Amino acid sequence: MAPLYERLSTSEQLRLAVRLHPPAHLARTFASFAGQFYDRPAFDALARQASALYAAASDDDAACFRRGLDRRLHDRHHTPVAWELDPRGRRG
Repeated sequence: MAPLYERLSTSEQLRLAVRLHPPAHLARTFASFAGQFYDRPAFDALARQASALYAAASDDDAACFRRGLDRRLHDRHHTPVAWELDPRGRRG
């Protein structure tokens, strides 16, 4: 039998993670998986979704998540997340 979390969509899993974990914890978790994403834009999109979920409850939590993730990515020699995109979907 599959674990319960595997029955949830990615969006539902992310919503649950944001609800259960403080921003600093989730930022650490995201950063630990940054090098495992072959498609970096997909990683950034997932990070933007998490930030938006935090922002729905608290702008401070969203800012904490963004700062923490970018700092940890820098420490791991990865570029920061493309938080803002221009209308063509490119980094802004």
